[in-house]
Amino acid sequence: MLTSTEFYQVTPLLMWVLWTEAVIYLGLGIYEIFDDFIAKVPKWAEQDGGPNAWLRIQDVVARKMHAAICIILGFVALNGALEGHVTRVELELIFVSFAVLMPVIWSTIMPGRLGFMIILLKPEFWLQLIMFIFFSHLVRIEILFICIALNLWGIFVNLMHVRKVFFQPYTYEELRKHMVAAVGEEYAARLDKLAGHKL
Repeated sequence: MLTSTEFYQVTPLLMWVLWTEAVIYLGLGIYEIFDDFIAKVPKWAEQDGGPNAWLRIQDVVARKMHAAICIILGFVALNGALEGHVTRVELELIFVSFAVLMPVIWSTIMPGRLGFMIILLKPEFWLQLIMFIFFSHLVRIEILFICIALNLWGIFVNLMHVRKVFFQPYTYEELRKHMVAAVGEEYAARLDKLAGHKL
């Protein structure tokens, strides 16, 4: 484990992780912060032929909060990549940032093949895995326990709450009905491919 003032020279693997984080998360975060004049109102936020102001505000708040997490993660990664070394605090921030993103993914795992495919397509999943395998020895054990606990919380919420409360039966076919009602057939058809669903 690094001390609080010790620098860790960035390895080629860590450099790849940092640049990947910087490009994906800093890019996404900056876009979402400044997308106010180009973001489209989600179909689910429309009622009676126009946008529902309250739902639209909720969408904007969620998007900007997501942007904030992405910018922090991307900024820390970019700083480490440019400096060529990182501190323990920077590494711990990366660990914790992934750990607060992953419970959202775990808790909202969609039924069937779609859930499996979405997890595999999430960079957070792979980057967190790489950080745990190759760099967990550099951070405090308490941070690792917090990260593991947050991931497990997401899985627990999915098993004990989402699957029982959100919709029944917990199948892709049932989810698809809700999807069509909220965002339309065209969007559902795109996810059908990932889900391996045939009409």
